[in-house]
Amino acid sequence: MTAQQELLTLLNNRITRTTNLIKKENADAIIVFSQPNYRFLTNFTGEEAELILTAEGERILLSDSRFKDQIKHQAPGELKVIMQTMDRTQEIAKQLKALGLKNVLVEGEFISATQFESLKATCPDINFTLSAELIEKVRTVKDSLELAALQKAIDISMTSFRDLLPLIKPGVSERKLGAKLDYFFKVNGGDGPSFDTIIASGYRSSWAHGVASDKKIKKGELVVIDFGSFYNGYTADITRTVAVGQVEPELEKIYQIVLEAQRRGIEAAIAGNTGGDIDKAGRNYIKEQGYGEYFGHGIGHGIGLEVHELCTPAMPYSKEVLKNNMAITVEPGIYLPDRGGVRIEDDILINDSNPITMSNLPKDELMIL
Repeated sequence: MTAQQELLTLLNNRITRTTNLIKKENADAIIVFSQPNYRFLTNFTGEEAELILTAEGERILLSDSRFKDQIKHQAPGELKVIMQTMDRTQEIAKQLKALGLKNVLVEGEFISATQFESLKATCPDINFTLSAELIEKVRTVKDSLELAALQKAIDISMTSFRDLLPLIKPGVSERKLGAKLDYFFKVNGGDGPSFDTIIASGYRSSWAHGVASDKKIKKGELVVIDFGSFYNGYTADITRTVAVGQVEPELEKIYQIVLEAQRRGIEAAIAGNTGGDIDKAGRNYIKEQGYGEYFGHGIGHGIGLEVHELCTPAMPYSKEVLKNNMAITVEPGIYLPDRGGVRIEDDILINDSNPITMSNLPKDELMIL
């Protein structure tokens, strides 16, 4: 089987799984506005398009002339391509009417109220229903091509982190280190950072999302580095905490507590459990050690075409039942205000009762630089 044939086979499988959900909703089609979602169903990576997917598997991709050749090269299989020449709502309406559809789902998170009302006014004979994360339900379980891309993103991110380590020293600003890490992502074959790289040192390491600032690193400080590169649309999400010289004993203590909490969380990351089970396993240990009030965020989320998956009201991580080939993060932390914080995060693949850690940077001891 050629790479193109393999891609088409996997795309057809994704389409079938999605159309089954459309039929479950007693709908004739779904209109897809989300770039990760139409990419998932077509392999087209351009940033401006809409996709109509019918319950019978017919696909109509609406884009514009800038992407004509790109679509031709990227999107295999039966796909009707429309180069838009009018208002996109009018163009979508034209295609829906031509298909003779009656009940159509619309990605509610990616259309404005004004656009939705315009669509209804333009197609009074069609019943439109706002849909919450239908395609995301299919995306949660990764296929072989997705897992290969995800692992490559993780490998690139880990190589880039190793390249950064020699540069972390007193007097260097967080911003400079963040820029270097983002540069290494591309040098090492990635597509750049998938979120604003977090490099938080000293008192700022107690800020869970301390995006790199002009603060200069000092000796005796912890540095939290939360990072991930895109590769072919898929993203890693890893965190390591390092020390620049010796830090105070309590900071070393909380490092070991976070490490054990993560170990327990990963151990709970098995098929059939929920995200809430993972959170409970890690959080209870941190509470037992007397630091419960200093761990305020959730212990993880899904990853894939987006850095945060399985973490919305429609698909809450705490209640989602884990299935084989879901990819998630496990990232407990302890943050002592104005003193320092620790977070350790790895990317985990659900594999029956044997979770696979896809990111394997050293962590068993606090790394002292």
